[in-house]
Amino acid sequence: MGVSSKKPLLLSLDLEHSSVETVVRLLDDRLTDGHVLDRIAKLYHGDQALMERLLNHPRVTPQILLFLYGSASEDFKKRIQRLKKDGPIVEKALVPVQDPAGAPTLAHEGIEEDGPAAEKRTLYQRIQGMKVAEKVQFALRAGKDARSLLLKDPNLQVALAVLASPKITEDEILVIAQSRNVSDEILRMVAKNKDWLKNYSILFALVGNPKTPIGASLPLLHAIKTKDLGLLSKNRNIPEAIRTGASRLLFAKQKQS
Repeated sequence: MGVSSKKPLLLSLDLEHSSVETVVRLLDDRLTDGHVLDRIAKLYHGDQALMERLLNHPRVTPQILLFLYGSASEDFKKRIQRLKKDGPIVEKALVPVQDPAGAPTLAHEGIEEDGPAAEKRTLYQRIQGMKVAEKVQFALRAGKDARSLLLKDPNLQVALAVLASPKITEDEILVIAQSRNVSDEILRMVAKNKDWLKNYSILFALVGNPKTPIGASLPLLHAIKTKDLGLLSKNRNIPEAIRTGASRLLFAKQKQS
């Protein structure tokens, strides 16, 4: 399976592992991009204080507010409804639009199902209402935001289907390789993909992730750069077998030089 390599593989913001202080600074910065706000909403929608800040941001979009509306308390829903951005938020965000090919799709980001009769629900709610087989099929054609949600599904088949998506990018694989919130089986599958391992950032992230099974990360040590072996040998968060292996390889390379 091929992946896109046209964009530089830069992970400017790892919001999933950012501190609350970092997220607050982003929400207080009036120039924070809408895509960043969208990611914050999906990761921290359960934090009332952070979502209060998000509502006051000038770049919050109807799609973000719609996502929050789907899981908000009654009081919070009233606050969202009072916000006006060129019309009622919830209604405006779900108006069917026409794609370039002429097939009607929902305007809400990440939903790619056809038909004007498609139910007007948030992406999270749509996925929650699917059966396992439907989620697997959806994972193969879903957008980036949907893949992020499907990857966290408790059924391993669904998460594995995300990896099989022809749309998944190396940027997404890098985030997965760094995550401690995904199944160890997912990390094992990433480690088996030779195309992804050609990206050194992904390879190093797998070895440095304590969640990666030792049987998957240990064989990758031989490809780690000398300076990074030094970092791994001192990393107390990874398994001892990886630290010891990194120390031995580092010693051997230093002895040869």
